[in-house]
Amino acid sequence: MWKCGNVIDFPVPRKILGFTFYLQFMNLFQKGVKYFRLRILFIGGNIRSLYTPKKYGIKSGYRHRHESIYFDDRELTDEYQKEVYQMARSYADEFSYKMILDIGCGSAFKLLNYFSDMNTVGIEVNTTYDFLKEKYPDRTWITSDEPANFPSDADIIICADVIEHVRDPDVLLATIRKIRFKYLFLSTPERDLVRGRVDYGPPDNKAHVREWNQAEFHEYISRYFSIVAHTITNTEQATQLIICTPR
Repeated sequence: MWKCGNVIDFPVPRKILGFTFYLQFMNLFQKGVKYFRLRILFIGGNIRSLYTPKKYGIKSGYRHRHESIYFDDRELTDEYQKEVYQMARSYADEFSYKMILDIGCGSAFKLLNYFSDMNTVGIEVNTTYDFLKEKYPDRTWITSDEPANFPSDADIIICADVIEHVRDPDVLLATIRKIRFKYLFLSTPERDLVRGRVDYGPPDNKAHVREWNQAEFHEYISRYFSIVAHTITNTEQATQLIICTPR
C-alpha cells in the first residue's frame, strides 16, 4: 500500500520474509557448529592429555604418527627452505667457513646452488642417495643408513625440514651432537601457523610424523644445543628456523 511522503512502504511477501529468516537461522547455526567443533577439539585434546604424555617437547594429547613415509623430493629445486640456505650462506661468508654438511639434502639443488664453491657433504636415504651419486658423481654423498660414515667435523650443518619426517628425532639430534660443528641450521614447519593452536595431530602432510609450534620446538632443541636465534623465515610456508651452537 502506498503512503504519502518521501518514504515508500509496501507489504513484503511472506516467502521473502521466510527466506530471510532461513538465511539468518543458517548463519547462526553454522557459527554454533563451528564453536562447538572447536570446543570438542579443545576438550578432546584435554581428555587425550590424560592418556598421551608429552613427547619430544610436544604438548600432551598430541597424536604422533607411528610410521614415517618416504617423501620423494628429487624433482624439487628451491621451492621450500630457500631462506634457510641463504641464512647459512651468510654465516659461511661472514666467518670464512668452507665445510658444509647437509643432512637430508633432498635433490641437493639448494646445497649446490648456494655452496658449490665449498666442500659439501650431503646425507640422504638410499633412493635419493643413488640419484645424487649418479647426477653429481664429483660430490660427496652418504646414505643415512650409515651414521658411522658421517663426517666428524663440519663448519655448518644444515638440517632443513627433516626432523618432522623422522620417527625418533632424539636419535637424529644425538647423532648431530656427536659432530664437531660451528653452527647448526635446523628448520621445521610451525604447527600453529599451519593448522592453528587447537590442533592435536597427526599432521595433514602424510610424510610428517609430527609438527612442533615455536615454543615446543625451542624447548626441545634447547635440550641438545645452545640456541643463538629462533625465527620464522617464511610466514606463507610456516618455516621456523633455529640456529644453534654446540654446548
